[in-house]
Amino acid sequence: MSFVMSSRTVRKALVIAAAVLGLGWLSGLGTHPAGPARGTGGTVGPPIPETATGRSASRAAPPTGPLGRSRSRPVGGPPTTASHGPANAAAAHAPANDLIARLRYLAQLPGAKAVAPKPRVDCRKVKCIALTFDDGPGPYTAKLLNMLAARHVKVTFFLIGGNIRGREALVRRELAEGHVVGDHTWSHPSLSSLSDGAIRSQLTRTLGEIRRASGHGTVLMRPPYGATDRQVAAVARRMGMAQILWSVDTNDWLDRNSAIVTHRAVSWAHPGDIILMHDIHPTTVNAVPKILAGLSRRGFTFVTVPELFGARSLKPGETYFDGPVPRPKSPRTKAASHPSGAANPSSAHPSGGPATTRAPAAPRG
Repeated sequence: MSFVMSSRTVRKALVIAAAVLGLGWLSGLGTHPAGPARGTGGTVGPPIPETATGRSASRAAPPTGPLGRSRSRPVGGPPTTASHGPANAAAAHAPANDLIARLRYLAQLPGAKAVAPKPRVDCRKVKCIALTFDDGPGPYTAKLLNMLAARHVKVTFFLIGGNIRGREALVRRELAEGHVVGDHTWSHPSLSSLSDGAIRSQLTRTLGEIRRASGHGTVLMRPPYGATDRQVAAVARRMGMAQILWSVDTNDWLDRNSAIVTHRAVSWAHPGDIILMHDIHPTTVNAVPKILAGLSRRGFTFVTVPELFGARSLKPGETYFDGPVPRPKSPRTKAASHPSGAANPSSAHPSGGPATTRAPAAPRG
């Protein structure tokens, strides 16, 4: 049995169907509810994630996270949410192509507050002090970095090339947290007793390790024991490195006593000084909180070696003992403060000539 409809009936059915659909469209029947347009401030549903181009990222003020910084996402960077925590939120603010900036944010301690960049310090007007730590990185360097980060203090590290292997992350962290690194040779020999080629090898190998670990080089070197002469100065000049010595030697390598190290660092300090310590000794690292507190009470501002010299350019091959404040060119000696009555043994000639230092055969700090 077949069912046959006339063409007239079919036309009527089509007209009726078209009328019903038209009325439904006009009345909004059968349509999907419209969500809030991007950037209109609607609150229905989760926000639409930005594309990798970040075109609309700047159109509305993003929410503020626990670090007090805006949670906007850099171009090409990963999205962030409030649940990611301070470190990841801060990392999202670093430009994607700026590795050091990203490392600096990621290396912040959990819960640490983001600090705006300090204004440039003029150490000709402010009581500046530069703390320096030799012979690392070592087993106590991470603890020292934690102490410095908690107090927002920046220092200068002079690294032994042979100690970098296996501790590359510490070198990266030092740079990421705003500290400065310098070359302290590969194996801590007395450079003034070596040939031209051996001096260059000691510095070059360490420079290579610093670059391998961090992607950055350095223009600062410190001759072990302060032992420098015209030959060492000539090699440093050809390598584009300034020789950074010191004006206060805490002798922490000799006296492994935190109280003694603290007393020397705090009481011997004068504006513009460069203080020598070693982060390979636990007694030195344990002394740091009291050293920072004591120097702060005396009104000192902590700076890195480059900050200490400011606009004064450091010339390759030249030897520097302290900052721009006029001072005597030999370290102060406080024999009475040494438990054994020995004097501070380190001094050197500003002309780059032979240095009078503790004997290289002494225990190395």
